[in-house]
Amino acid sequence: MMLNPKILLLSGLLLSGSACLAEPVVVVNPALAGKPSADEVKALFLGQANTLPGSGAVQVALPKEGKLREDFVIGYVGKNEKQYKAIWTQLIFTGRAQAPKQFDSEDELKKWVASTPNGVGILDSSKVDASVKVISTK
Repeated sequence: MMLNPKILLLSGLLLSGSACLAEPVVVVNPALAGKPSADEVKALFLGQANTLPGSGAVQVALPKEGKLREDFVIGYVGKNEKQYKAIWTQLIFTGRAQAPKQFDSEDELKKWVASTPNGVGILDSSKVDASVKVISTK
């Protein structure tokens, strides 16, 4: 039995397309109040703020390393990893901010955000479920 080449091509595009659609998203604990603006969220990840309007102090979390972190830092924060680490090193050294929590896996990060009322983190969009709430970064 010979498979139709059009079906094979379509299947391949659908499978590869689903991997391309996954992207970093900012997630919060569902209990977090308010709808922060993209600039307010960006300020959190740059260490320029540690509160969100209507929510008070928040804790930021990131993966320790990997493509998700790199894509987020470059695409959303607008820095490369070296620049991003330098920003946080200076903030921590001068006592102006606490380092973001870092996790070895997205599953650990998601579990932390889901159980931390003031938790804010990043996940691959394909990992989002009802335990966390996505907030807009655009």
